[in-house]
Amino acid sequence: MVLVPVSAGPYFLEIYPDTWLNGDEDEYVTIAWDKNPGTCTISDGEGTITFSPVEPGPSSCTIARNGEQYRRVWGRYPSYEILDSSPAVPQVSHQGRFQMGNKKDDLTLTCQGITWDSVAWPEDFKPRTGQIHFRSPDGAWNPRVLMAGGSRLTPETFQNVSGIVSVSPDCSRQVLEDVIKNSGKTILLNIYEFTDPGLTELLCDACNRGVAVSVLMEGGPVGGVPHEEFPVIYALNMAGADVRLMDATGEDHPPYRFNHAKYLVSDGHLVFLTTENFKEHSFPHAGFAGNRGWAVVLDNEGLAQYFSDIFLGDFGCTGVNKATGREGAWDVPVTDSFSTVFAPMVFEGAIVTPVFSPDTGILIADMINESSDRVWIQQAYIKEYPKNGTNPFLAAAINAARRGVDVRIQLDGYYYNIEGDQDNDEMTTWLNTLAARENISLKAKVLYPEKTGLLKVHTKGVIADDKVLVSSMNWNENSACFNREAGAIIHSRDAASYFATVFLLDWAEKSKSTSAGKASVNDPEYIKAITLAAVMIFLIILYRRYHR
Repeated sequence: MVLVPVSAGPYFLEIYPDTWLNGDEDEYVTIAWDKNPGTCTISDGEGTITFSPVEPGPSSCTIARNGEQYRRVWGRYPSYEILDSSPAVPQVSHQGRFQMGNKKDDLTLTCQGITWDSVAWPEDFKPRTGQIHFRSPDGAWNPRVLMAGGSRLTPETFQNVSGIVSVSPDCSRQVLEDVIKNSGKTILLNIYEFTDPGLTELLCDACNRGVAVSVLMEGGPVGGVPHEEFPVIYALNMAGADVRLMDATGEDHPPYRFNHAKYLVSDGHLVFLTTENFKEHSFPHAGFAGNRGWAVVLDNEGLAQYFSDIFLGDFGCTGVNKATGREGAWDVPVTDSFSTVFAPMVFEGAIVTPVFSPDTGILIADMINESSDRVWIQQAYIKEYPKNGTNPFLAAAINAARRGVDVRIQLDGYYYNIEGDQDNDEMTTWLNTLAARENISLKAKVLYPEKTGLLKVHTKGVIADDKVLVSSMNWNENSACFNREAGAIIHSRDAASYFATVFLLDWAEKSKSTSAGKASVNDPEYIKAITLAAVMIFLIILYRRYHR
């Protein structure tokens, strides 16, 4: 059978065959057209449905199995229904039994006697419970995992963004505290885990001075909700904050496997974006040890609105419920000392593109693919995708090295990231072996806590030429394809240079308690890092001037 090309006539736009509801009563298929297609039929080999759209083109219509169940899930009625559940929804005529198979089926679309389109799964797409399958503009089935209720974001870029860059454990806490203290109207916080009592107190203070505080957390993090998080929720609720958890299962299923994002929007113009959770070791007070993490404040109303819209969509989505806390023991403060090196730095005139997975995470690979000078990566860990899949970010980095870009990769050396058989130490060995075999400009190393003075490396960042990525996304399939993750690509030479300086000092792998006299004067990486770090004394002045 010869099919007319998708772009020439009516075609399958979306198919949702395997739903979260028992019995798949809300399953649907959407067709689209450039001009009204007339009377149409859809057949699955066992049954046929017939309907006649009245809308002129370009337009679309959705045929659901049960109109009332579709409305229960999506908040609106479909164009047509197969079962007669509601007088508000026109019913298609049908012959035989038409119900889409979950794991295997095929559909054929015929209009006015012409077969316009067909689709078969698992040949055209891999079915998955709760996943909507949709067509890209080029007619191909989009490989992006779109779960029911998930956002459908497109890339947007914002010009002339100013802000502040900082790192933990050196100086990010003060920046974060300043953002919260200076908030006067609204705070929208999306955070994976929250156990820090000091940050809790600041948010409660904000509530008490009339700031509307909304907090979204993950309700089922790996290892379960920390017991120190319950008093945080309790205190925030008592102060009047609206605290919710993304944690439901079954039919009331959230659109993301984990809500792993880490950002705060203040007063409709500031976005505090970080790689870190709100924990004592994530944002330690100055002079105390903790994670290596990156953070940035971005000041731009359009950008803040973009983050706010996404937050509010996630805050009200399926599977998000009111959080209930209880009194209990708080997180224990960090007591190990740390010699601070870096201060916050102000930058201006940046070009910023938000990155949210699972929607636009591929922008990270695009950023690496566009690089010509350097790609420096600091990640908690990197995993290849399962079933011999390819990690697109790692593949982009390796390809960058093959074309002569200076590629360096730092991974965490905390015990749980090196104790298995396929962990960070094995990954760096494989990368360095690949580099030696192909003679490419790629170096990888594990940053061990005993050598750096850091508790662990929790960063999810990339420096590519004069761009820098600050995000919550780990480099694995789960983060890229199934989680809600948040980040931003910041095109700013100043911001990129700041994080590059931090990267080089970490690359030198010298403990912050080690004096310069104990380092070899012939260690070029350490000399370069210290030379660049000397510039940081001026950043304190800039930071204070910015906050006058």
